[in-house]
Amino acid sequence: MSSILTLLLFAFTVSSTSGPPAEVTLDPWSYTDQDLYPSAIISTATVDWNGDDQDAEDKKTADDPKPKKKDIPIYGDENGWLAVDLAGLPKNAEVEVTIAIDGFLKPSTWKGKITRITKAGEARVFPKAIWDYDALLKVRQQRPVNVSFKATVNGVAIPEDNETYVLRALNDCMFYVKYDEDSEDFDDFSWLFAAYVNENHPEVDIILKEALESGIVTDFDGYQDDDPKAVMMQVFAIWNALQRRGIKYSDISHTTPSKTVVSQTVRFLDDSINGTQANCVDGSVLMASVLSKIGITSYLVMIPGHCFLAFDLSDGDDAKRVGLETTMLGNDEIKSVEEIAHLTEKAKLAEFKASYKTFTSAVSIGNANLKKYKDKLDDDSDDADPDIQIISIPDARDLGIMPISTYREVK
Repeated sequence: MSSILTLLLFAFTVSSTSGPPAEVTLDPWSYTDQDLYPSAIISTATVDWNGDDQDAEDKKTADDPKPKKKDIPIYGDENGWLAVDLAGLPKNAEVEVTIAIDGFLKPSTWKGKITRITKAGEARVFPKAIWDYDALLKVRQQRPVNVSFKATVNGVAIPEDNETYVLRALNDCMFYVKYDEDSEDFDDFSWLFAAYVNENHPEVDIILKEALESGIVTDFDGYQDDDPKAVMMQVFAIWNALQRRGIKYSDISHTTPSKTVVSQTVRFLDDSINGTQANCVDGSVLMASVLSKIGITSYLVMIPGHCFLAFDLSDGDDAKRVGLETTMLGNDEIKSVEEIAHLTEKAKLAEFKASYKTFTSAVSIGNANLKKYKDKLDDDSDDADPDIQIISIPDARDLGIMPISTYREVK
C-alpha cells in the first residue's frame, strides 16, 4: 500500500472516530429554571404529557407529528424536567448524557445516536430521571443542591457543568410557568393543586367517623340516593366535623419568589389538622379530600388572590355545581365531637343551627363567586386568565396527578 493511501486512510479513520469537534458545547436545561419543585416531580411521576404523540426522536412512530424546522430535536424522556442542550454536534454522533443530584437524583443516563440535529448541530437530551422519591418527600424547607451535567460525544468527554439549583419545599405548588422571566406567555400548572387533595389519607376515615357520630347523617353514600338534598347534608356533616376540630383561617400562602414560576404554599391535610390552621387553599384541599373519599365530585376554584371549593350535587355532566367558602370554617366556636354527648339537647341544637347558618352563608358566597367568574372559568382558550381556574379533582386523577403522601402520622 502506498504511503499516500495509508495517510489518507489514517486521516479518514481519525476524523471518523476520534470524537467531537472542538466547538461542541454543553448547556444545562431545566423546565423551571434553577428551581426544582418536589411536589411537581412526585405528583406527575406517571404523567405522559403528550399521550400517544411522541416528541422524542428516538421514540417516534410514523403517526407522530413532524417537528418544525426551528425546533431543537429532543431525545430521551420527553416528560422530564432536566436535560442537556448540546450544540456543534456532528451528524450521527454517538452521545451519552448523565445528570445527577447528590441525595435526590441518582446518576441518570441516556445513551444513543443523534440522528437529527439543527443547522447549528443542536439537540436536547433528557435522561430518564431516577429520582429518590422518599428523599423528595422529606424536603419541607427549600435548600441548595448540586446538579452535575455530563456528556460524551463519540466517546470523548465534553467539559461537564456543575450548577447549584434550589430544591423548593414540598409545600410549594406551581401555579404556572412563564416561558422566560419577562414573558407574558405561560404554561398552566394549576391542576397540580389536586396533588394536595389526598382522599387516601387515614385521617379522612376518622373525620367521616366523627361526622357520623354527630348524628347529622346516618351514612355517607355519595350520589347513591340520587337526592341533591341528601348530598348537601353529607357535605354539611363533614363541614360540621371539621368545625369541631377547631380549624381556623390562617393566611399563610406566600413562597420565595422565582424568576419564571408562580407558586403558592399549600398545607397538607395533616398539617392543617395538627396545626388547626388553614388558608383558603388548605381548607378547600381538606374538604375536597373528604368529599372525594365518599365519591362526591369536587373542584378547587382559583380566582384572583383566592381559592374556594365547589362540588356537584349529583352525578353526570348536567349536575348542579355548588360553591363553598371554606375560609368560614372557623367562624363558630362549637364543642368537639367527644363533648357532644355531654351537651343538653337545647345546647346541641343551638350549635347545629349556628354551624348550619355559617355553612349556608359559605355556600351563598361560593355560589356568588361561581356566578361572578363563570365566563372566565369556562374559558379554555390560550388567552385564558391564569389566575382564574377551576380544577376538577377527578379530571386531575385521570390525567395522572397522584396525591402526595406525606408519611407523617396525625397526632
